Amino acid sequence: MIRFSAAVEDIAGVRFSPSPLGEAVYGIRVLGSAARRKRHQPWADDVRARLRTVDLLPLRALIPPTGYIPDFLTPPPDGTGPRKIAEELETVRATPSDHFVAEVSWPAADPGTPVTWRQEAAALHRHMPARPARTVALVTDLLRTYWDLALEPYWRRLHGGLRSDIRSRTQVMEGSGAAPVFSSLNPRIAWRDGELTVRSAYDYQEDLGGRGIVLVPSVFCGPEVLTMTPPRQPMIVYPRTGVEEMWQRHASDRPSPLAALLGGVRSAVPEALLVPASTGDLAEIVGPLALTGLLVYWGAPGRILLDALFAAAGLATVPVVRWGERTLAAHGDAVPETVDAAAAHPS
Repeated sequence: MIRFSAAVEDIAGVRFSPSPLGEAVYGIRVLGSAARRKRHQPWADDVRARLRTVDLLPLRALIPPTGYIPDFLTPPPDGTGPRKIAEELETVRATPSDHFVAEVSWPAADPGTPVTWRQEAAALHRHMPARPARTVALVTDLLRTYWDLALEPYWRRLHGGLRSDIRSRTQVMEGSGAAPVFSSLNPRIAWRDGELTVRSAYDYQEDLGGRGIVLVPSVFCGPEVLTMTPPRQPMIVYPRTGVEEMWQRHASDRPSPLAALLGGVRSAVPEALLVPASTGDLAEIVGPLALTGLLVYWGAPGRILLDALFAAAGLATVPVVRWGERTLAAHGDAVPETVDAAAAHPS
């Protein structure tokens, strides 16, 4: 059991943040386990084909299918806001050699890692500590290659879903406090009498000491809940719900049947609705081109489709239409005359 004792200042320091690099690392773990791949099969099938010519053995030697993942591979957010993949990779590249050597030795001795994995990675576990700086640079470059091929094509969709999860939980925290948020993250996480616990095969207890804690939603970490403990910034990585449904609906980066019928711009809004999100999230996920494209190219038919799709998703159409009209005006364009202004702005 992992136990964090929290004071008032720690609760005030609770914050959410997605981690692009974390998703990349946990995705490698998914690819290394047949049981984990089942939840992500459409993605795994496509990605394995993309990675056919990439030697991921050094990464697989550091990221076991189960058990401890070296902390330097998943640096916690620094509190300055969401980080980009390039920033996280530079943090990895700056890993001190002594930290790397110490952390590489832990998975090899961890009873939570599979015996077969330890046997297959034994040679690299012997050689990596002898050249720490060179190995860290190699690992960083491989993570970048892996990101570009396996995660970046999907990141807009994944990031939109993670932001939606954070937004909904932040609203609960603002209205009801931190306790119901902790309890709702995952059945393995509990909050009681000033103590935050995570059910785990590892035993650890620590006072947060005013550092607060970072909560990181993840598509790929499940079914486990992962933790980062002091002296690093305390962090809990929890599985986002609805992953199987997301991949079932996801059309990867190939043109979907809807795009083939309507065109890429016109199909972007309907496809974005396949991921649960707020109206504001949809605007960010789809982008100005798609939303204003519907107004420009479709006029009244575009409004009718937006009404139907947004109503089915339980979202309001009017804010998006107004947002699209403002975007058009900013670019010196006019809303098509075929759009009924009275219908677009009902009283």
